Amino acid sequence: MKRTSLSFLPLFLSVALFVTNEVSGQVSQPSPAQHLATALDHITVLEFSEPVTLAAAGSSAFSIERSDNKVLIKPLKAGVSTDLFVWTASRRFTYELDPPGDVKTMNFAVDSPAAAAKPIPEPRDDQMTKIADMLLTRAFLGADRIENGDIKNEKGRVVVRVESVFQSSNSVYIRYSIRNLVDRPYRVLKPAIWEVVPPDATLSLPALRRTQLDSRTAQKLGQIKRNSLVVVSAEIRKEDIRPGEETQGVIVLRQQFEAPTVLQVIFPDAGDHHVSATFVF
Repeated sequence: MKRTSLSFLPLFLSVALFVTNEVSGQVSQPSPAQHLATALDHITVLEFSEPVTLAAAGSSAFSIERSDNKVLIKPLKAGVSTDLFVWTASRRFTYELDPPGDVKTMNFAVDSPAAAAKPIPEPRDDQMTKIADMLLTRAFLGADRIENGDIKNEKGRVVVRVESVFQSSNSVYIRYSIRNLVDRPYRVLKPAIWEVVPPDATLSLPALRRTQLDSRTAQKLGQIKRNSLVVVSAEIRKEDIRPGEETQGVIVLRQQFEAPTVLQVIFPDAGDHHVSATFVF
């Protein structure tokens, strides 16, 4: 895991689905959006004359992936339209993704025009600061606080608290704190994330939504099944924490959760101590 006190900034910037574009102190005029026709269970390919640096859609009803100079678009739900922005090194492209329709009328592959000869000036430092402020503000306002008041600071244990969770159109960001209450230094390693699937006749998950479960409540989940989730990024302010110290970190999943879901965070190499946190999101 990367050690930096500013590790949250790139994570929250990556979840934004908009960009403020100011050039030389003036706001650019809106550009017309190109409509794209899609179809369910089919992929539309956008190909550009230079590598794609960022692609973002306004709805999770479309899967958006980029690779080199291509953007792959796959609709996931019927009856939904959204906007799509694509940035290359020298240009921004704007699209409107129409609701999925008939395969006969969809756009299978679209070659975008060559990049403009005049490059887009780099934003000034003050403009970048304003953009960062706006994106971070929206990310923090959209975060769900996780209630963890039932988690006690027990001497002789390493205590993990899930503080908040932010869900973007295609990712989940989990912010946690971890306190070392053992009598020796503790190193925070990259955690594993599991989706916990309890039996049908157990606790009411909607009633426990946005709550971290203490050990007694977690045991009431019964004979659970666990599905491993892929951690795409894990950042921590301080890897090595001395006795009595606390640090914070962020875990990123490339997932979407709609119904109440039980997630479990487990930190490896904990010696005799079970270092984990179970919460309902």
